[in-house]
Amino acid sequence: MKNSSAQYIYSVLRQASHEFKYLGMKCLNAAMRTPLPKVLVICIAVAIVITLLPLVFTLFVCFLLLKLLLLIVALAVRAQRHQPAQIRQTANPRQRHDD
Repeated sequence: MKNSSAQYIYSVLRQASHEFKYLGMKCLNAAMRTPLPKVLVICIAVAIVITLLPLVFTLFVCFLLLKLLLLIVALAVRAQRHQPAQIRQTANPRQRHDD
């Protein structure tokens, strides 16, 4: 039983390696037919994409955190507005007017 499953895994991995080898040879043949200026443009485009992806991801995370922070502040302000005046005055002693 154990031997048949090992043979199955081996055959699957062997088939996958053949497929990757075929794909690599196909890509290599296509690259050999491509003129060098076009290869240079492709390399520059890939470098720009690799460089910009971390920047875009960082900006996305920063703006998402900013949005969450503003939402928390807005909810806190809204919750404080809906408190009765007596509770609000005890919460903020500087606003209390004792005459």
